[in-house]
Amino acid sequence: MPLILIVIVLVAFAGLAWRDLKLALTLILALLPTYLLRFEVVMPWTVLEGFILIAFVVWLFGRNGFKLDLRTLGKYRASLFFLLAMATFAIIWAPDQASALGIWKAYFIEPMLMFLMLRSTFTKRADWTRALTALGLTTIAIAGFAILQKLTGLGLPIPWDFERRATSIFEYPNAVGLFVAPIVTAFCVVRPRLAIIAVPLGFVAILLAETEAALVAIPIALLATLLIARRAGPNPTPTVKTKITALIGSVVIAVAVLAIVPAVREKILLRDYSGGVRVAQWSETIELLKDRPLQGAGLSGYPTVFEPYHDPRLYEIFQYPHNVILNFWVEMGAFGVIAFVWIAIVTLKLTWQHRDDILVLAAFAALLTMMIHGLVDVPFLKNDLAVLTAFFLAMTLAPSSLTVDR
Repeated sequence: MPLILIVIVLVAFAGLAWRDLKLALTLILALLPTYLLRFEVVMPWTVLEGFILIAFVVWLFGRNGFKLDLRTLGKYRASLFFLLAMATFAIIWAPDQASALGIWKAYFIEPMLMFLMLRSTFTKRADWTRALTALGLTTIAIAGFAILQKLTGLGLPIPWDFERRATSIFEYPNAVGLFVAPIVTAFCVVRPRLAIIAVPLGFVAILLAETEAALVAIPIALLATLLIARRAGPNPTPTVKTKITALIGSVVIAVAVLAIVPAVREKILLRDYSGGVRVAQWSETIELLKDRPLQGAGLSGYPTVFEPYHDPRLYEIFQYPHNVILNFWVEMGAFGVIAFVWIAIVTLKLTWQHRDDILVLAAFAALLTMMIHGLVDVPFLKNDLAVLTAFFLAMTLAPSSLTVDR
């Protein structure tokens, strides 16, 4: 994308943010995939980063009176700052500090800025539901292009063109499931009008991308959310009888599928080719961590530090170990894992306290989908996914306390 065109887009966005910051933040969520549009001014940037930083300047200086109220982070304040501190320290021992700095700003600083802006700007429940709708529209667009790819092969990058495995607008197939799955899960909980289109198309996109882990994560996350949901007044949350029936039915179906369909059993038990690669990668990563348990590899340092521990005959070296705990461990060391677990505990507590709020439940279901998917992949640590995580974390801070549009 030509730099002059990027400048025009960013200037236009600045004007929009000044006139209507809520709309600008909603648009950022709808345009999360613009991290794929990159440019360089002194250092590498993405259009998504440009949007976030422009919105932050408008929010801080134009709307917030030069005040940065960190109380907006709510009960996440301590855990998020601990995570940020660990990420900052991880730059120091990273093999490539320039690359580490880029990861630091894109995966930690900018999502935290989004968290602050969302919590102070989205003052009504309708603001959060409108943002979910924007994410649903993006899901529909991603699914539409995935279908077009499957039918025509248009835009399929090597080597995915040989299998006709859809990547949609992304660079690799799993990125489709990682982005779409949590949004589909949230839509299944909230059930807005757009869900009748976004949910089935989201599933189609995941199927065409062949992201099986997402297909496993969604029903498990929905079942867990169903079990903790609490009825409150007219809120149509499930009864105890419904929960028990759903739990027993899910267990019976899961056992039957595992017993009857060998391919599913092989996939779940990691006995297929991709599962074997994951197991080998985890085993070699653990050997690395035995030598560097506290510091890990540093931000963006895994491919470099991992090389001496890797048998090149087995598989290529990936950017991350493809396991959510190992991902954080190699990036930020043991204390990075502690920070991640701390945030997860805060999320669980908030969800339990507000389990009668449909928006909190939707956010929890989305985050749990990312967590389950992350057992064999890389959620959170990606430009769009980091901001998406910040959005759902912010949404767990009791939107029930906000005003309702009349």
